[in-house]
Amino acid sequence: MEQQLDKYGLPLLESIPLGKSEYVMVKTRLQYFRKHYENASIDTDHVFFDGESIMCKTKIHIDGKLVATGMAYEEQDASLVNKTSFVECCETSSVGRALGMMAIGIDQSVDTATTIGAAIAQQEIMERQETLINYKADNLSAQLMVAIENDDEAGIAEVENDYRGDTPVAEAVKASLAPEHVEYMEERKERKLIERREKAKAKHEGNVAHAKAFADKQKNSEAE
Repeated sequence: MEQQLDKYGLPLLESIPLGKSEYVMVKTRLQYFRKHYENASIDTDHVFFDGESIMCKTKIHIDGKLVATGMAYEEQDASLVNKTSFVECCETSSVGRALGMMAIGIDQSVDTATTIGAAIAQQEIMERQETLINYKADNLSAQLMVAIENDDEAGIAEVENDYRGDTPVAEAVKASLAPEHVEYMEERKERKLIERREKAKAKHEGNVAHAKAFADKQKNSEAE
């Protein structure tokens, strides 16, 4: 039976499902390399290592000529596997990327399973965060619009306190408001600004009066 070829014209290697893609494991790439390339070597060095993180660089030579390189970085606290094997994971990822640079087992991606898995996990986290943001924003938007319709200052202030410091939620809430609600909030903002200015002015005048009264009292005391 004729062996299938990938889009690079190389034999299609055995793969496993990873996320929505198919992934060729590093050991499969390595087996293919050892079988088909003579006078070849794979050398991996620790470019950086501090006990908690590591960076590796792999060089592949054929007939003494450098044909591909690959680098990888891992942190010990990045995953449960890394707790005990982050050095090994980094070395494997580095080798996998170097083999990928030779177009071995990269029908869909040069990245190794660790890199792809981390990207998938990060994407899932971002999707969950977006869902949570939308859920929270929808609830606060409904509360804010009701408070605006009822001219409920306490209700508006409560919603603002709930999204204060959470920029994504605050932006989502404001973006959901109807034009009339936006206008109301702008007018409220101007009104609040005027109120603060008047309070600051009154406080300043009070301080000035207090200072004057104190100075007059001191002056009268000295006169006596």
